[in-house]
Amino acid sequence: MKTYLFIAVLSICSMVIKAQTKPGSTQTPTYMMPDGTFISKDKIDSVSKAWNGALTLEYEEKDKAQGILHLVKLSDAVMKQIADQNAKADSVVKAMVNKPAPDFNLTDIHGKKWSLLELRGKVVVLNFWYTSCPPCLEEMPDLNEITKLYKPDQVVFLALTFNDASKVQTFLKTHEFAYNILPNSKTVDQQYKVSGWPTSLVINKEGIIKFAINISSDIKHDLPAAIDANL
Repeated sequence: MKTYLFIAVLSICSMVIKAQTKPGSTQTPTYMMPDGTFISKDKIDSVSKAWNGALTLEYEEKDKAQGILHLVKLSDAVMKQIADQNAKADSVVKAMVNKPAPDFNLTDIHGKKWSLLELRGKVVVLNFWYTSCPPCLEEMPDLNEITKLYKPDQVVFLALTFNDASKVQTFLKTHEFAYNILPNSKTVDQQYKVSGWPTSLVINKEGIIKFAINISSDIKHDLPAAIDANL
């Protein structure tokens, strides 16, 4: 869980960096440790592990013009608060297990329309994600491998993101995601009470949610096990 907390915070920081860097700018952010020393971007993961994931990045106004980002160690109290919020999000999603899956109608990035109701008779796997979500990217290779285990007439894999189609298409230029990708899913996210990403659900042939998880330490085992139990 601590790893998830770190990468969730880091995801927010990366969006802040992009928002504060003008297009065409040649300025490269530099990363300052609490003792004033600088490290390269590829060392951030090592620092996170040393701090047990209790890391975030912050700008200080006096250093903003130089593109300096400060590595800040989060307090135990802040980490507990984040952990409590994530646990609540996970419990809300898990509470939907054994309940009917809300129907939805969305169009994928290729223009194909998808209706959950029309998929009755097949097992449906939903993955809620977004393009700047590090834990979503981390599990993506495993999700891609899982799709190869099943025939399309038995199991349908749908990836729902609140990002728009243009942003998804840009993302796919440098990343592979083998699911059928449905953008503009914000309303559906709310229907499914998703407030933590990634979230995976397995819906049985009768349209009942049988498995729900916000993040798994072994998604390559957990998700196929849930799918197989409902074939």
